[in-house]
Amino acid sequence: MRRGKTVASWIVLVAGVAAGLGVALGNSGDSEPILLPAEGGSWALASEMRADPVPSQLGKLEIRGVGTFTYDPATLKTVRPDVFAEGRFSAFDALAALATAGSVDVQYAYDESLATYVIRSINGLTGWWYDVRLPGGAFERTALRMDMYPLKDGAEVYLYLEDPARLAAIESSFREEVALREAHGGRTIIPGVTIKGPRSTVTFRDVVATSHNVRPDVFRPGAITALDVLLSLGDQGLIAGLELAWHAMVDDVPSVNHYMVDWISLPDVLGERNSSCGYMDEAATEGLRGFLTPHSHATTRIHLSSDLELLVSPEYVEWQWLCATS
Repeated sequence: MRRGKTVASWIVLVAGVAAGLGVALGNSGDSEPILLPAEGGSWALASEMRADPVPSQLGKLEIRGVGTFTYDPATLKTVRPDVFAEGRFSAFDALAALATAGSVDVQYAYDESLATYVIRSINGLTGWWYDVRLPGGAFERTALRMDMYPLKDGAEVYLYLEDPARLAAIESSFREEVALREAHGGRTIIPGVTIKGPRSTVTFRDVVATSHNVRPDVFRPGAITALDVLLSLGDQGLIAGLELAWHAMVDDVPSVNHYMVDWISLPDVLGERNSSCGYMDEAATEGLRGFLTPHSHATTRIHLSSDLELLVSPEYVEWQWLCATS
């Protein structure tokens, strides 16, 4: 499928910033601390032994007012081979498969100014957006580009007609991200990276984010995730250390398979460590702030984790210390 060419299939105006993305908090009993920097001062993660299996189970996608459909991961081909590793796909790819099969009339195109595929219409209607529910979680109001949202076994996709003001804010945010990246010569330079710790807050300016290939099982080399922002701070000597944990399971939810940020070592933001607490991120542009869902652990446990949250060039990235009881 060629970018920029309207295809008589489908697609969602994929939004790429993250609203309250992170991972469930609490003891899982299945993980050991991963301390960075490693011996020799390296901030790279040895990820070869940590991976999420390639999806193999039938998945579910619901389009409100149209119907509920299933898709077969074995038959999916991603529209973003520049982003996803072999056998991996996005929420957008699940919809595209339905369109290709003729199950739904979807019109979509790749928009260079937004760096994402955009849904023009579904069954003649415009203004669509999507949410995803990960196993162990609940449907969340996403603000991520749909063709960059990785799916796994058990994930459910839900499309609906979004509030026009929110959809416009998402589109404007994507456009601003692309313009910011172009202004920096293709580099991802984040004007503000804020860490809100247990006791205080610190902000770093104009942080250059680089890829550390933390999830080679899911993404192509060169992908920049929200977790890469912290690793880049470490490379630049702006934080003293990180404590991560790889969770294969959280409580009774299997196959979680992601990294969680348990602790950021930063003298000005120190506090008491707590096994039920951790850091969650938000990445966006300022104009989208009012349309993001606040961090909350009362509504859902499992979220898209920072190591699976792809970035283009957000205006800010914030890390907030949150606890399961908050």
